[in-house]
Amino acid sequence: MKQQVTPYICHIFVCANVRKNSPENPGCGAKGGDILKDKLKEAVNARGWRGIVRVSNAGCLGLCAQGPNVLIHPQKIWFSDVTEADIAGILKIVEQLLG
Repeated sequence: MKQQVTPYICHIFVCANVRKNSPENPGCGAKGGDILKDKLKEAVNARGWRGIVRVSNAGCLGLCAQGPNVLIHPQKIWFSDVTEADIAGILKIVEQLLG
């Protein structure tokens, strides 16, 4: 095993988990998490942040009922009930983190 420091200033994890056996709480992916991830990734790339900001799918982050959930790591910034309308606000916070 090789341990190293992450090359990213921040890593945005977007829950895209789908809970197939739980129709009352289908998970973030069923609530648009996958679309949010794609839109965030497009926006990060358009801003030229590739290589310093990473956007990835996450499995269950544990708060499915409050989803879709987005986590900015390692800054410990958590967003719940995220919609496409929230993307600009998330990107504004990332921009502040980049200095």
